[in-house]
Amino acid sequence: MDTGMMILGFLMSGPKTGYKIRHITGKLMMAYNLSLNQIYPALRKLESTGLVKKEVVFQTGKPNKHVYTITPEGREAFEKKLKGPPIPVDYELDFLTRMFFFRFLDKDEIVRQFEQEISSLDEQLEDLDQIKPESEREGDENGRFIFSTIVSMIEMLKDRYAAELERRKKKMTMHT
Repeated sequence: MDTGMMILGFLMSGPKTGYKIRHITGKLMMAYNLSLNQIYPALRKLESTGLVKKEVVFQTGKPNKHVYTITPEGREAFEKKLKGPPIPVDYELDFLTRMFFFRFLDKDEIVRQFEQEISSLDEQLEDLDQIKPESEREGDENGRFIFSTIVSMIEMLKDRYAAELERRKKKMTMHT
């Protein structure tokens, strides 16, 4: 789902500022974390196409607050996208893309790359383990399913990479 549609989804539950949207994505969404550099251009585009409207709330002693509300057209566009046909999985993973070019590296460097990727996945799993209680406590059944799916995907990648690393190490020792 693209950034604009995600923002419309957050606005379905009521008006929000860009900062509030950022807070929600940072706290609740492990699969898709939006930055303010993504949120504000998307909000401007949504506003220019009539899918959201902006209200400026004047504040004394601090910057004015921009509060965004989804329009009826925005609701219709969001619901159409939500009910749309499935989109094929985007399986672009940076490590696999780089791996395509590992043929330009020596075998020891390839081993280091695998070890670093596996270590990175371990760190991600540790981070997710830290927020698991909050996810279970605050998430609805959809959020809990998303969380467990992400954990399972990272565990699967780690296991696949570790198995391939062991295969390559064995191959290296056979050829020495």
